[in-house]
Formats: sequence, C-alpha cells, structure tokens
Amino acid sequence: MKVEDIAKTDEYRSLIDDYRDTCLWFASNAAKPVDRLQIEQVLCAVESNGDLAAYKRAGRIRQWL
Repeated sequence: MKVEDIAKTDEYRSLIDDYRDTCLWFASNAAKPVDRLQIEQVLCAVESNGDLAAYKRAGRIRQWL
C-alpha cells in the first residue's frame, strides 16, 4: 500500500484520533501525519505509550509500510 493511501484509511485516522491525548499529546490537534517518516513516528509513539490494543492496532498499520 502506498504511504498516501495509508494516511487516508479510516483505521489510521481513527488510531490518531483515539490516541491523540495519551500517546500523541505532543502533536498539534490539526496535524495529520501523511509522509512515511511522520507515519512511522506516530506508530512508534502509539506502540511505546499506548496499551496492548494500541500496540496491536499500530502493528496492523505498520504491515502496510
């Protein structure tokens, strides 16, 4: 899957929305990471700071990279 396509998926967008307050607090609320590096940073932050469900959701998205 292309990086641009990943950024448009409901699963990726909902991951950001669901974990913005707990794992992505440092990011602007308006920010929606869309390039490969930004997506990687989001996934790392969610995997490192989230719960097991967050880790698994990020892992599913990581397989698309």
